[in-house]
Amino acid sequence: MTVSAPSSLSGVIVVDKPEGITSFRVVSIIRRLTGVKKVGHCGTLDPFATGVLPVCVGTATRVIRYMEKYDKVYRCTARFGQFSETQDKDGTLFGGRKPTDLEIQEMRSTDFRELRCLFDELVGKRSQIPPAYSAIKIAGRPAYDYARKGIEIELAPRNVEIFSCIIHGITVTEELEVDFSVHCSKGTYIRSLCHELGEKTGFGAYAIKLRRTKCGDFDLASAHSLEKLEEASKTGELFKMMLPDIECVKSLPVLEVTQEEAGKIRLGKKLPLVEFDGRIATDNADEEITATRYRAMLGERLIAVVYPDNVADNGVLRIERMLDLL
Repeated sequence: MTVSAPSSLSGVIVVDKPEGITSFRVVSIIRRLTGVKKVGHCGTLDPFATGVLPVCVGTATRVIRYMEKYDKVYRCTARFGQFSETQDKDGTLFGGRKPTDLEIQEMRSTDFRELRCLFDELVGKRSQIPPAYSAIKIAGRPAYDYARKGIEIELAPRNVEIFSCIIHGITVTEELEVDFSVHCSKGTYIRSLCHELGEKTGFGAYAIKLRRTKCGDFDLASAHSLEKLEEASKTGELFKMMLPDIECVKSLPVLEVTQEEAGKIRLGKKLPLVEFDGRIATDNADEEITATRYRAMLGERLIAVVYPDNVADNGVLRIERMLDLL
């Protein structure tokens, strides 16, 4: 029997998503286990992918927007020799070719130098077109809905960045496979990188394993399996496994506020920016300053997400998201 949720439940549960289910399904499971209707996740994982999936519960869903820019780290295994319609192991395979014994021999003689160079070249800023089989919404429907019906759609390229790419191992048994990790910006499709490598080698390639090991500051060390969460829900331990809302906005710079300022912010008042001289940088271009969001903190208490506005002329501190109404 699931233990009922305490009142005003709020926080984040880091799930180690298993293979074979959607991120939306994970949200449904957490909703059932907690008894809370308001649940959302950060960073969709494909059904075949596993790993870190932060799930916000209750009022913590108000800060999901500040998690969307999180960097991610993935560990992937790419198999060379064919392409995949979905760019992963779940799709129909086509084209490509396996490297010949002579090609494998030559690659081994140089410790796969040319192949390693292709992975090194992934690092940097790039424009990437999302795969047709993706959850990106087109006219309110996910792209994969169109792809499954054979309807061709044009997906706009997006700017992403690969911060690092590390090869952990290259194996050749019946197949040529590369085990590697990628640290990347939001919106990067790792299976598309595999497809790109397949095109550059001429062999074809697709992802056969994909595991997200980090999403922002959340990593596998703080993640829980669904089985563990299910068991914890029966004993009342589930709510102890939730992390506080503040963990979701740690990427935002801190703005320390006084008790009086916190009180005014709670009332929704805009405060003169001049009162925050020395606490908010004002020596950059106005657009850079106003684009910055801060987490207003009263000691250890998260009050709101705020931002400076009209910096050059009677600037004020505006409230973007109220997080503490007490």
